[in-house]
Amino acid sequence: MRTVFISYSRADLTQVESVEAQLKSSGDIQVWRDQERLYGGQKWPKILGEAIAQQDLFLLFWSQQAAASYFVEFEWTTALALKKTVIPCQLDDTPLPSALAAVQSLSVHDFPRLLATLRATSCSANISEQQVLIDQLERITATNPEQVVKQSRNLFDQKNWTVGGNVIQGENITIHIAGQGAGGGQRLIEKWQLWVGVVVGILTALTLALELPEKIFGKRDSDKNTTVSREEKLQRIAGAIRNEQNEPLPNVQVSLPQFQKTTVTDHLGQFQFEVKAREQETVALLAQKQGYLPYETDVTLGNIALGFTLRSKKP
Repeated sequence: MRTVFISYSRADLTQVESVEAQLKSSGDIQVWRDQERLYGGQKWPKILGEAIAQQDLFLLFWSQQAAASYFVEFEWTTALALKKTVIPCQLDDTPLPSALAAVQSLSVHDFPRLLATLRATSCSANISEQQVLIDQLERITATNPEQVVKQSRNLFDQKNWTVGGNVIQGENITIHIAGQGAGGGQRLIEKWQLWVGVVVGILTALTLALELPEKIFGKRDSDKNTTVSREEKLQRIAGAIRNEQNEPLPNVQVSLPQFQKTTVTDHLGQFQFEVKAREQETVALLAQKQGYLPYETDVTLGNIALGFTLRSKKP
């Protein structure tokens, strides 16, 4: 019997329940789906982590609503950290997070293919490595979904964990457990090589700084050997804004001052921009709405799964 953890936004519950019923009727697929009461306890991050670890596969129902959900983000990033096989199922045409962009997604309208994929996909688990992460999740003290996501990212960034990408902003996250066991001597060599590289880099930077005046005011012929530019390209940036009750917040004015671009969130609290700039450049974003405190932050271009909370002004 193949077991599957289902991750989804509650806004998509009707579609998810339809697929779940078909999976159960197949006879060889057992589904694990969270219940409302699960999130009432203070240890729900650990409970979810254990549930994800115990299932063979991770089925991610992806949509606009899922992209804006902190619960969904916590679940799929935790699945990556646990090295689970993630199978995205598209409910609409919302692009997948960058960390999952290389994974082939399936359409919710092609159930035979989805079922065949679940049956054929191989799965394996390193129980000891997974337990390390689950023990880390138990240290999360927050209960608010947004804060849980932030604390989980901090935990993944501790010793023996490497978190790459720009997750939330949500964002593009790749998580893996650093190697353990044999090869300790090799790791010491690698650390030594790293520090040598850092020292060499610093000395090189100092040398270039000392030579810079000569390069600018001296021999002009040397200029052609020094300039490397990053090509500008069109990039999207998108996300969703919610209030303190985790509800979508429409009509929020969102702007990118650097590009003099402004838009407003739709009824789902979502927004998006397309700008021409250097790839993955960091830019300022400002969100404002009457009755709420302004929110300003730095974001990375190319990130289409941003998530922010606006807090109401106190009377």
